[in-house]
Amino acid sequence: MENEEILDLPVIGRAGTMQSVDDASRTFEVLWTTGAQVRRYSWARDEEFDEELVVSPNAMRLDRLNAGAPFLNSHASHRLTDILGVVENGSIRIENGQGFARIRLSERDEVEPIWRDIKAGIIRNVSVGYRVHRFERVAKADRTDGGPRALYRAVDWEPLEISAVAIGADPGAGMRSEARQSDARQFPCAITTKGRNMPEDTIAAGADETRNAPAPAQTPAIPQAAPAVPAPDAESIRAEERSRVSTIMTLCARHDLGSDLANDLIARGVSIDAAREAVLDALGDANPLGRTIELAPAQARGTGDAAYRDAVADAIMHRAAPSQHAVSPQSREFAFRSLMDLARHAVERAGVNTSAMPDMEIAGFAMGMRSAGYHSTGDFPAILGSVVNRTLRAAYDATPRTFGAWSTRVTVRDFRPVDRLQIGNAPDLVKVPEGGEFTYGTATEGKESYAIATYGRIIGFSRQMLINDDLRAFDRVVQSFGASAANLESDILYSILLSNPAMGDGTALFHANHGNLGTAAAITEESLTAMLRAFAVQKDLDGRAITVLPRNIIVPPGKRMVEIHKQLAATTPGSTAEVNPYSNRFSVVEEIRLVNTAGPDPWFAATDPAFGAVEYAYLAGQEGLYTEHRVGFEVDGIEFKARHDFGAKAIDWRGLYKNPGIA
Repeated sequence: MENEEILDLPVIGRAGTMQSVDDASRTFEVLWTTGAQVRRYSWARDEEFDEELVVSPNAMRLDRLNAGAPFLNSHASHRLTDILGVVENGSIRIENGQGFARIRLSERDEVEPIWRDIKAGIIRNVSVGYRVHRFERVAKADRTDGGPRALYRAVDWEPLEISAVAIGADPGAGMRSEARQSDARQFPCAITTKGRNMPEDTIAAGADETRNAPAPAQTPAIPQAAPAVPAPDAESIRAEERSRVSTIMTLCARHDLGSDLANDLIARGVSIDAAREAVLDALGDANPLGRTIELAPAQARGTGDAAYRDAVADAIMHRAAPSQHAVSPQSREFAFRSLMDLARHAVERAGVNTSAMPDMEIAGFAMGMRSAGYHSTGDFPAILGSVVNRTLRAAYDATPRTFGAWSTRVTVRDFRPVDRLQIGNAPDLVKVPEGGEFTYGTATEGKESYAIATYGRIIGFSRQMLINDDLRAFDRVVQSFGASAANLESDILYSILLSNPAMGDGTALFHANHGNLGTAAAITEESLTAMLRAFAVQKDLDGRAITVLPRNIIVPPGKRMVEIHKQLAATTPGSTAEVNPYSNRFSVVEEIRLVNTAGPDPWFAATDPAFGAVEYAYLAGQEGLYTEHRVGFEVDGIEFKARHDFGAKAIDWRGLYKNPGIA
């Protein structure tokens, strides 16, 4: 007996191995499938089943993979940097029930360490993500091998991508990437039952691995003996792809989101539906000036979402700090509502009737937690995420930082060590006689290295805080995180002056051999003169005199601060002996981190930042503090992650001077 049904299944994965490597072409061969039976499990039915891939050209749709499918990093597909390479066009071959392919790796700098590990045999595992269009289901009693579980034979399936993975996929579990919900899409799959009748509760192969799956009644049945779905030809695939690309480009252009987002979505192979979700998320995160806001309190997800999220976020920020955030016309409707009222509004806006719901259940809905088979639209987590990001940035920007007056700001591309060169003076110019030849000279170089690091913490916003309307506590925690990020930068920069680290030549930053460590003294005319002379006698790496002039005097508050301001004060002398030679000559930087509780306060001098004596760096494109949010796991609510990529290093001792000071 034979019958057929249609189920929605996710993309699945299997392990494979890397084969021969060609260094010259940056290619290597992979064995990406053997089709062998593997154990699967369905959370929906709480049952195990066996899955077998039929590895033959008649059962496999290879057009997509053979036309240059992406080679990904651990099945990630959110960013262009997740693409490590491509499957070489036309390299797919099927031999003896096994699938082989040739991979060509990208030449980008960030891919180079992965390529080295592949050549060294450190990275050896791959995994293929595939989609099943049709299973043949064989009852346990009809299996020729006598297996104890139902067998699902994939007789029409399509490989989509190949990934480098740390550990090969567990044969007994489907591979899933940690993607957003919108990316974990389901696809229709026809399942034909062969042989004897199977009970109604027989496992649905590869069903969505959640205990809150839709009821089976929602799965439409197709007539008995329906014809198999034919595999599309190459031209159909190309036409479908052209339509997808055109639609995504139009969506991004219509909402003025630029080409970067469109190119990213296209490169990741995102479907049109998932692209619409990504566009809505991008609109919700943006805040372009002059945008007309149209509130639609009871509408489904659509173009009004971004305006709605902005208005509610503005209202929450006004409640938290009325003196800093005025009520805008767009946010007035929400300005005086409690957090629970705003959460209820967001849930009802998603089409859920909350009239009979307790507050705790509404809070779960609003925060994106599963309940009764529904999911949040993401409005409320996105709103709180906007509030957190704006509050963190405001607190971060408002926290005083004094190191910018004497250190140089740069950006770096990645987390690898950065080499900074100390370049000596160019060779002296020599007289060239008439008809004479120009001669070559050389420049001497020294090197200092450093790397940025990632700093971060997680903030939890619980359902209890939402129900209790504990907005001020939440706001204070977020503000403190923003201030902490700014203080971290100051701690790192001033620790360079206080810890006196070793330089590339093995000598401490402030040392007699570097000529930048003075004899302990208060700030007087004599000690300032000695400091100026120390700068004046500095040499380049070739031992020749250079022009290095101090611009800033760096002091802690207290005695040193009083001394320097007296030395820089403008006076009206009665005689030449009373002339103040240092009147208004230097800029003063006061920093509390220089207070020495165990001895006399030191003082420092530094050149203009353009000299590059000390350098601090941010990750390119992510300068400052950044946040992300997700439905909590450790916290029963929403978690907000604050991330900061930062580093600093003394580059050239000739631009710095230290005096230990006296009591």
